[in-house]
Amino acid sequence: MMFDARPALDDPAAEATQLLCRLALIILMILTPAAELFSLGALYVLLPVGATILLIAGWLSSGHRDRHLVTLLLGPIGIAALFLVFWAGLSLIWAPFPDEAAVRFVRGLGTGGVVLLACAFLPERTNASDLYLLPIGVAAAAIATAFLVLLGPQSFANGAHPDSTLAQRCLLSVTLLLWPALGALALRERWLFAAALAVIVSLAAFADFLQIALAALALGAVVYAIATTDAVRTSQVLAFVFAVLVLSAPIFSVAALLIADLAQLPHSGPILAFADVAVAQWPRLFTGHGLGMAAQAIELRILPADMPRSILFTIWYELGFLGAAAFAVLGVRIFLAAGRSPPHFAPPLLGGLVAGLVVALWGTETTQLWWMTLNGLDAIAFVLLYKTPRGKRPAVPMLEAETDREFES
Repeated sequence: MMFDARPALDDPAAEATQLLCRLALIILMILTPAAELFSLGALYVLLPVGATILLIAGWLSSGHRDRHLVTLLLGPIGIAALFLVFWAGLSLIWAPFPDEAAVRFVRGLGTGGVVLLACAFLPERTNASDLYLLPIGVAAAAIATAFLVLLGPQSFANGAHPDSTLAQRCLLSVTLLLWPALGALALRERWLFAAALAVIVSLAAFADFLQIALAALALGAVVYAIATTDAVRTSQVLAFVFAVLVLSAPIFSVAALLIADLAQLPHSGPILAFADVAVAQWPRLFTGHGLGMAAQAIELRILPADMPRSILFTIWYELGFLGAAAFAVLGVRIFLAAGRSPPHFAPPLLGGLVAGLVVALWGTETTQLWWMTLNGLDAIAFVLLYKTPRGKRPAVPMLEAETDREFES
């Protein structure tokens, strides 16, 4: 006669916390990537729902709050982020379209607040089996995306603007979420599954031949591999390169303009368009034109259509030198902190940061709410990876619970 081996429910609150945490992670890591196959707005709905459930689970877990995350926010990273938010909000005073910019600012701030609370109240000890949810979600979304690109309706891959197509959003989503998924599989020493997942996402990007995703995957993989040998040095190099790119963006563009003048080349292309604006409106390089102005100016043809849409131009045009300096400090601090993180966590985090920056620097409109929301989902996935107990587990899923208890003891 077979008996149930599970112990009695000695702690109903702990059981409820575990159940809610699993439900929230299923919503976030599996349903959210899958829902993007069918709706542009699903991300805005599912992430707050999953994050709220995580918050409730954290409160049930004796009101647990991640002190490491709070300490991080009160340090240089938090100060730089708060100043960037403060300056963006202050720029609404001189923004030409304050109403639209204010709505965008409030939505972005609300999304960031929900994600931050979910990360802070994520239960300290999560089940090791929860790590497999994100790889499952990424693999399913990548396979379905490739299938719909090749055999699905044309409306899935074609649209008025590339940023508005379901195919590109799905591909960029799995490109960004791949790195915590790889970190999860590497932590469980599932190397073959990790390689298979990377191949699946790459093939999905090749199916649509989305160059931005392919470049992000390639550079992220290079950084991941290098960081496995020396994460600290890798983070220092990346921090330096990031700071130079952000702070010297107008200088590089003006230098390209001078070279074009000397070579008698036409003033066309995103870099030269950036230089023309920087030279013609140089006093505004200090304060910027106000939050939300870059996209509005291009749409209203105040700026030429070939103006770059990268994060570098957006930061400088909207927030000026102070905003760009705060963004540079924030990025440098994040890179350096990532390099000092635990060995299982640093390589996927650095790879994911580089992949995300490639997308932002390439020119995709990463100031849109969907990209900020996607980054929030990515942050929750990385925090889950950081909090999961480290150690090898057997391959048999039925033994997972008992081995978790042995590992914790």
